[in-house]
Amino acid sequence: MIVGITGGSGFVGMHLVNKLLANNYKVKVLALETNKDFPNEVVFIKGDLVKKENIAEFLQDVDILIHLAARIMPPDEKMIEDNVLSTYNLISEALLYPIKQIIFTSSVAVYGKDKQGKFKESDTCNPNTPYGLSKYLSEKVILYWSGVTNNPVTIFRPFNIYGPGNYKGVIYSFYSDMKNKNEAIIYGDGKQERDFMYVGDFVDAVMKAIKMKKEGIFNLGYYKKYSILEVFETLKKIMKKDVKVIFNTNEVGKVYNINQDLISVKKELGWEAKIKLEAGLEKTIEWYETN
Repeated sequence: MIVGITGGSGFVGMHLVNKLLANNYKVKVLALETNKDFPNEVVFIKGDLVKKENIAEFLQDVDILIHLAARIMPPDEKMIEDNVLSTYNLISEALLYPIKQIIFTSSVAVYGKDKQGKFKESDTCNPNTPYGLSKYLSEKVILYWSGVTNNPVTIFRPFNIYGPGNYKGVIYSFYSDMKNKNEAIIYGDGKQERDFMYVGDFVDAVMKAIKMKKEGIFNLGYYKKYSILEVFETLKKIMKKDVKVIFNTNEVGKVYNINQDLISVKKELGWEAKIKLEAGLEKTIEWYETN
């Protein structure tokens, strides 16, 4: 069984590659970067989904395709090209190969603004950010492949994935500023709640989807939400640092709460996140300190 991973040199991809190899899968990786040290067993293809470079070589002999490659950071005007067009180019080529299953990492950002209650996978999506829109349109492209081939597609909608190797997002920003500047910047009042899921839990969800060939769209996350202030205080405790807090109100409009329903993934995949925030942060900080 050969698993092909786009974006396999990224933070999540590296964790997934190691897990797949440990479970005796053969792995092919398509990525822009060439400076990653993959195990010798991994077949690495340097390619570009937007420019259609080496997609065919990558897809050759792939049984299961995991599409991780995506832009998550600004500039926003690149979101459609780097997320939607790249996905379309990948899927257009994938139709020419006997791929048995596609697993796609989307985002809870497809839902849009927060609402009363919890977002269910069946809810109407009204993305209100360029990133959310690009992920929503990419989902449609992935589902098109399933409609044409009648093969299963598994779409995951996670919130914040964190862990060793991640250099993006609020947790790394906190760590870096606390370590180097002895301060931390909090946007808004810090009371906004987020779902923080440890990368190992996400990888376990992917492994279950592969083994069960499960079709569907699934929210992923930890069952408990944490405010940005709670994350900050937990990091202070772990790092044993008393730092200055700077509240920045310039991006208040970009900060919102999303609460997603996690019943479906537990029922259909038997999955639930297990790593508590403090334990996950301890693993992450340990990795930062030694790398």
